[in-house]
Amino acid sequence: PQWCEIHHVTEHSRGGPTHTDNGVLLCWFHHRTLDTGNWQIRMQDGIPSVRGPSWWDHTRQWRPATKSPTRKRDHIALRT
Repeated sequence: PQWCEIHHVTEHSRGGPTHTDNGVLLCWFHHRTLDTGNWQIRMQDGIPSVRGPSWWDHTRQWRPATKSPTRKRDHIALRT
């Protein structure tokens, strides 16, 4: 994590909170190229999801960006 930068999923300049629930860790390169590479990130129930460009995934489906069992357990608990 010390080599990563925090990316605001909803930009602070557009009213996004400066809170960990609105942030994901990205390496310097991917943080700088996020806007130009057609990658998208969103938060869904506190879990980041990514959608890649069409050259990477022609279906452009959203994919959870974590396999953390703790995050998944918390996500399931929120739904019940």
